[in-house]
Amino acid sequence: MPLEPVIEIISILFIATLIDITIGEPPNRMHPVVMIGRIIKFFTKIIKNASRYRIGKETFEKVMGSILALGLTVMVGVVVYYVSTQSFYLLGTVFFVIVSSAILKTTFSIRAMDNHIREILVELDKNNLNNARTNLSKIVSRDTRNLSESRILSACIECVSESFVDGILSPLFYYGFLNIPGSMMYRTINTLDSMIAYKDDYHNKLGWMSAKLDTILNAIPARLSSVFMIASIMVCGQDWKNAIKIVKRDYQNTESFNAGIPMSIMAGGLNIQLEKIDHYKLGDMNEQITIQKCKTSLKITKIATLIFMISFLIPVIIILNYFNWWTILFGI
Repeated sequence: MPLEPVIEIISILFIATLIDITIGEPPNRMHPVVMIGRIIKFFTKIIKNASRYRIGKETFEKVMGSILALGLTVMVGVVVYYVSTQSFYLLGTVFFVIVSSAILKTTFSIRAMDNHIREILVELDKNNLNNARTNLSKIVSRDTRNLSESRILSACIECVSESFVDGILSPLFYYGFLNIPGSMMYRTINTLDSMIAYKDDYHNKLGWMSAKLDTILNAIPARLSSVFMIASIMVCGQDWKNAIKIVKRDYQNTESFNAGIPMSIMAGGLNIQLEKIDHYKLGDMNEQITIQKCKTSLKITKIATLIFMISFLIPVIIILNYFNWWTILFGI
């Protein structure tokens, strides 16, 4: 049972987290997820153009969309695996750790969501509702033009809660089992979901497989998130008992199979009601939604991330090392 692989893999996690906290996102021209997004756009146009005059258009788009989702995900996994292994064999351990840390950082983001939300809160603090609505529109799909301050804050807290799963916990969860290829493959599917998995006529069939894969891959992390979020709510001195009550009662209120879990936990822990008009209500309006409540939600997700890493992710990496998984995976 060699110790070197586990030390390297935990070091990659630590360095990637440090990069995220101190530097943040790389420029778009160098961001792998942005490049993946461009590939998705390119093939989406090709598929839509090819299906325009085709008999059985819906079936064609469903099949081609499935090939795109599965093919791109596998391709990304293979490329990232090749790059990471070759960096080790050709340039040694130090370069392997540096390259892997840089790639891993692009699959999750703690700082970016924090920055987006705080920009909105600054505008609300100045009573600049229009600016707050504009900034909010960059991170949500709903119409923000006429939202009140409380609706804006609700949307912010919903984003913070949901992004804890698909922006932090899920990519790191798959890193814990499949290293960089697993984390990057998850991010590919999540990007496909965010770009083409809509229910409108244009995307409905094309993004069918992407939506299914995203739901499946987030199922376990979303449910695990409840443990770390409730523990964090306890640490922050919020109402953890109500969080458990609300998640049991309301987690199925959302159309999403997974999103209702972290959002309802946050609603219960903060003793507030989160609402997307004509879609769902989570929690009870025991207390008003305030800017401070939103800041507390950010704190909860950060502490939950730390608890997740220490109590789950690192132990998983160590246990897998005991069974020589990392040696088998990378052939080292």
